[in-house]
Amino acid sequence: MRCKLLIIFLVLSLPVWADGEVHDSVKVEEVVVTGHSISRFQAGSKIEKVSKDKFLSMQDGNLEQLLLRYTPISVKGMAGSFSTIRLRGTSPDHTSINFGGININSLTLGHSNVSNVPMYLFDEIGLQYGSASVVNGSGSIGGAIHLGMQNYWVDGLKAEVRVANGSFGEQLYGTKLFYGNGKWEGVTRAYIYSKTNNFKFYNTTHDFNKGEAFGEDIQRNAAIDNKGVIQEFNHRFNSNSALTVKAWFENDWHEIQQNMQTNAFQPSLSETLEDEHVRIWSEYSYKQQKLSYQVGAGYVYDNSIHNKTVDNIATQRITGRAEGEYKFDANKGLKAGLSLKSIYPDVYAYDSGLNNENWTDIYLSYFHSLFNKLTITLNIRQAFVTNFTVPLTPAMGLSYNAISGDSYVWSFTGNIASSYRVPTFNDRYWVPGGNPDLKPEDGINYELGTKISYCTERLSGHVKLNAFYLDVDNWLQWVNGDNGWEAQNIQRVLSRGIELSSDLNWVMGQYTFNTGLNYTYNPVVRKESTDGQQVAVGRQLEYVPLHRGVLYLNGQHRKISAGIDASYTHKQYISLQESTIPEVVLVNAQVGYQFHLDTDNLLRISGSFNNLMNKDYQSSYGYPMPRANYRISITYNFK
Repeated sequence: MRCKLLIIFLVLSLPVWADGEVHDSVKVEEVVVTGHSISRFQAGSKIEKVSKDKFLSMQDGNLEQLLLRYTPISVKGMAGSFSTIRLRGTSPDHTSINFGGININSLTLGHSNVSNVPMYLFDEIGLQYGSASVVNGSGSIGGAIHLGMQNYWVDGLKAEVRVANGSFGEQLYGTKLFYGNGKWEGVTRAYIYSKTNNFKFYNTTHDFNKGEAFGEDIQRNAAIDNKGVIQEFNHRFNSNSALTVKAWFENDWHEIQQNMQTNAFQPSLSETLEDEHVRIWSEYSYKQQKLSYQVGAGYVYDNSIHNKTVDNIATQRITGRAEGEYKFDANKGLKAGLSLKSIYPDVYAYDSGLNNENWTDIYLSYFHSLFNKLTITLNIRQAFVTNFTVPLTPAMGLSYNAISGDSYVWSFTGNIASSYRVPTFNDRYWVPGGNPDLKPEDGINYELGTKISYCTERLSGHVKLNAFYLDVDNWLQWVNGDNGWEAQNIQRVLSRGIELSSDLNWVMGQYTFNTGLNYTYNPVVRKESTDGQQVAVGRQLEYVPLHRGVLYLNGQHRKISAGIDASYTHKQYISLQESTIPEVVLVNAQVGYQFHLDTDNLLRISGSFNNLMNKDYQSSYGYPMPRANYRISITYNFK
């Protein structure tokens, strides 16, 4: 499958100039910090951190809502109860979501419900586009998302209380407590979220009694009730070493949203799904000028309960990681690591002979900077899985600062990376249909990019353009064969695309503004299929829009802030046939006001207004999404 590819990529652009004092250097925000820098050894990879103001504006929402509002990433959702990511045209199983040293994706399903990842519990979000298996392991063919938490090392007590209410019975209650003496600290973050989800929509289901569409309807039996807490205990031994412990307990319950037809003709039908999660990660880190290392261990328990049944769909895993880095000097460094994982499934539909499975990953990384302009990184990873053969995954990247001045930098990047995904437990062991002889999905990613960063006293920002080519062989799919539904490696999928992102900040007197555009053009097609259904070969893959873009503008004047954003999602195929979900444009707005009661007390009031154009639309075929809705929140911070 390893295809040779030549990409000729040329970008001509001019930096934007503005009057005002010129600084000595361009401000460069550190991209992602999640306990470790994930960018130092990955030159040429597209790695971004959601800016603080955008992240704070979504504290009442979940990961799905943040991605849809501010990124070009495609998300397939069902009215806030269930949603999955399609990063660069890949499947939901191809994006890892990381908390500390744990990939929180389900080991049975292979992916996460991003509607159940609350932004309130975290401090930052890092986005890693493109093949990242060499760093994150199995399942990162499309990329990775990192849920970041900061250490504040408070001396005393700080606290926050948050209350939010919105349309369709939406309520959120949250609190954050920070307590310590500067050397140790405890942090408690907790939230409760619920929503009746009884919104109105236009039901397009054909009513044979009327001889026309069913018409105005109300969503029934789609309630949501989630709750979670993250408890941290951190101790700083000295300036070089620290111990962190994080425990995330989550219970997510929702009624499974019924499609339009069922909602109209079976209004009393209710199905429920409850997910229970325990995720614990502890890590000791030691850092000096030349040598640093981290040793961590974790435990994860996941369980899904459908309609309150007693059939177990649960897994436990014990995981550990040791990693060391040595800097030869400021321009050269080497990192080596070992990760271990032992998995214990308890699933009623699995072969009773499956007791546990062991994973071992060994990886090595090297970076080298030359002339303060060129950085080259080399990575290699080998995984070993019980009774399963996993390919070697190397990667190489470079970044080059071609032109720089006191107020601007113009850089170019390139990256080649292999990736893989071990089939899930359901894919291999579910009875009937699982296939223990499946091959790992195997991908290779080529990427080129350029970025212009600019900064003066009153104007700063960047424009970035990336082109990528991702070829995935042994793409896995469940198909309806001679013996019913079964898992098979049947396809080769090719995803190509161009991503444009820009972000501009400027100051006008006492007003500050931020605006940006994120856009992706992403043709994704089946190049080969062995299931005998050739109808969709060469056509855009299902639930991946060819075009998706977001545009936003935010402003602030003293204590008042306001913003507006718009997103466009191109039509999407829903099956092997030609049926599609129509394109849609959604517009949202938010406002906020904060009071400094005194030096230790802050009160913030904010409002979010979504789908201002009151659109009837769908993200999953046959499942309606809410029309215009609002959310009002009050946050009180005190010491």
